[in-house]
Amino acid sequence: MYSFARWIVATPFMESFVKWLTSTQVSKLFAAQAPWAWPLGETLHFVGLSILLGSIGVFDLRLLGLMKRIPISAVREFIPWAIAGFALNLLTGIYFFIVQPRYYIANPAWWPKVFFLLVAGLNVALFERLLSPRIRTLRLDEDTPASFKVAGAVSLISWLGVLYFGRMLAFVGIN
Repeated sequence: MYSFARWIVATPFMESFVKWLTSTQVSKLFAAQAPWAWPLGETLHFVGLSILLGSIGVFDLRLLGLMKRIPISAVREFIPWAIAGFALNLLTGIYFFIVQPRYYIANPAWWPKVFFLLVAGLNVALFERLLSPRIRTLRLDEDTPASFKVAGAVSLISWLGVLYFGRMLAFVGIN
């Protein structure tokens, strides 16, 4: 993965993209912020991730068939919180990327993080499109169908992948 990250940043397209992005007014404005802006962004990113994983985690565990005495419709009420946490992470993540695009593009942990984000997003889209209408038909204490369990497992694995590789950014980064 390390060589892939070095290769991708050296491609003419990525070089041009990084040069363009770092030359924009937004990038210059963000990079010139007070020294507390980055730590504040990191803190908000952590808070957003905690809200996201705490909310979606409960829903995913219920999809996996745990907590059968709690109706899925009740744990589904956590979804707006998960969306809020994701929105906070998206905003802070965009901030980080705009300030240091070369660091992220060249970081071997960033690409798996993006992959797991895409898997999580695709899983949500498929669940909402194909499985969500069946939630109302499940009774209390009823086990969830295999399709719900797969969706819950994919969600948990993908969000834990995002969490793991996001944390690894600081340890395998290229300066």
